[in-house]
Amino acid sequence: MKTVAKKDPLKFCIIGGGLTGTSMLCQFVAVLAEGLRLGKMPQRALEIHIIEKNRVFGPGFPHSDRQAMSFHLINMCARDMSILLANPNDFQSWADRHMDHMAKRFSTVEDFVVAVEGPDSDCRHYPRPVMGEYLKARFSQAVSVAEEMGIRVRLYPEHEVTNLFEAANERVQIKVLNLESGVEADLLANRVLLATGHWFEKGNDDGYFVSPWPAGYLQSAIPEGADVAIIGTSLSAIDAVLTLTAAGSFSLTASGELNYHPSAKTRKLTLYSRKGLLPTVRGRNGPYRNRFLTAVNVQALMKREGELSLDDIFALLKRDLDEAYGRPFPINGVIALEGSTKERLQKHIHEAMNGDGPKGEILWQTVLQQIFPFVRQLFLALSREERVRFERDFSTLFFTHAAPMPPVNALKMLALMEAGIVTVRQTRESSFTIKDGHFSFFFKGPHGEKMEAVHPYVVDARGQGRFYNQNPQVLAVNLLESGTVEIEPLGLESGKEKMTSGSAVKEHMNGTGSLWVDPRTHHVRRTGTDGHETLSKCIYAVGAMTRGQIIDASMAHGSAVSTQAIAEEWVGQIFSPRP
Repeated sequence: MKTVAKKDPLKFCIIGGGLTGTSMLCQFVAVLAEGLRLGKMPQRALEIHIIEKNRVFGPGFPHSDRQAMSFHLINMCARDMSILLANPNDFQSWADRHMDHMAKRFSTVEDFVVAVEGPDSDCRHYPRPVMGEYLKARFSQAVSVAEEMGIRVRLYPEHEVTNLFEAANERVQIKVLNLESGVEADLLANRVLLATGHWFEKGNDDGYFVSPWPAGYLQSAIPEGADVAIIGTSLSAIDAVLTLTAAGSFSLTASGELNYHPSAKTRKLTLYSRKGLLPTVRGRNGPYRNRFLTAVNVQALMKREGELSLDDIFALLKRDLDEAYGRPFPINGVIALEGSTKERLQKHIHEAMNGDGPKGEILWQTVLQQIFPFVRQLFLALSREERVRFERDFSTLFFTHAAPMPPVNALKMLALMEAGIVTVRQTRESSFTIKDGHFSFFFKGPHGEKMEAVHPYVVDARGQGRFYNQNPQVLAVNLLESGTVEIEPLGLESGKEKMTSGSAVKEHMNGTGSLWVDPRTHHVRRTGTDGHETLSKCIYAVGAMTRGQIIDASMAHGSAVSTQAIAEEWVGQIFSPRP
């Protein structure tokens, strides 16, 4: 159905064409199409403008084949990676239909077979570039559907937004830079979504790499046989390990173990983190359904108490664990750091493969996984003091369980540790020093004593930080400087530090580091001229920039929840009578 222009067109601008931007486009078009199907008619013509720094729309940073390689697997199950809230199985269905072509294009047969035939046959971990192809397909499809409805779609590949500010009549003035020509132009939009995704510090030099990406660059810049320190033990660190050991090969034994066969000049890798915690390993979920820690019970508790404490949540969690196991469950067994990193990894692999429930499931994982669909509401229900406590004491632990690694990655890590290629050390101090062009780390010895190791190369693999004021992108700098966006005020000390020659400078902030939004609508929130909180009527933000406030902001499902809410609001504004 064609729309009819009666006034100037309504312009909607999405800044960022990665996963979040693609989810926004798809869901906006879908909700709009449903409105037209029901006979509603926009009073004005519609335009969608999408601005992306890369040439390709869809994959964004983590799923681009220019960044990741085919052995870099999506850590979440494919069933949890849909960008369409109304169709949670969309990615898995797409992958099933295109698997033959994907397997030929991203041929890691060994990884594919092991990953697919893990303990949970319904949980499949595909190479990240496969997700990238899905996002490209969905983006292209949404553009076609929009144009068929008479909506003008303007794409700006290799363009960057350098600044924006609110203008008269609830509009936004946007400065758009053509990265090829260097020419800057103005765009006036009625509604704008900030979906700029990941960021890292600028520049790699003198043996220090600010991130593990692009993987191909890391392989070429760090010579074979090098001694490399990797900061972090999270999923990003494991990706860095797989990148730097790709010259070797793995073989699967009859007992299901992996052996690593190093290349002639293999790199030696040491992972450093404060707790030495690797992510847990995904096992099978069982039939137990939570009776206590449920969305309904949490809502009832909130209605009665107003705000929640972590003790409230832990009490409900403990009751479900006791119920699932049929006995008092020692919750410290899940969170305690007993044994070495290698011993804990072996334990987690055994749990994942064999389970501790009657059908081979991991009971505690079954209980925890049911929390994730409403974990955002759970987190936001905490008092401000309790959110600070969570970030300080439990954030790392939460994410090791919220996004377990695929079993094949766990088996690879164990094989690399058995082969003496990978070592994990728990740091005594959060900084490193530079001596004669080398990096010196201090860590705990076998008896807790202070020890030192020196490495010529360092890869920072702590993943995306949540502190938006450390975003070096010119748009972020300008938005904060002008007060168009603010950092959420909460009172929290940064957990990621800026490394300097000889010291680490801690960043103290008056907030979580998150770009401040209304967590329900994702309108940008800030302090008004009268000192009270106010919402922007036309600027929204979703994704990594809100992670300190929105706990699942970096997850595909979290993006789908957020962009669906914005899509419904935008479409509601289109069909509502406007002056």
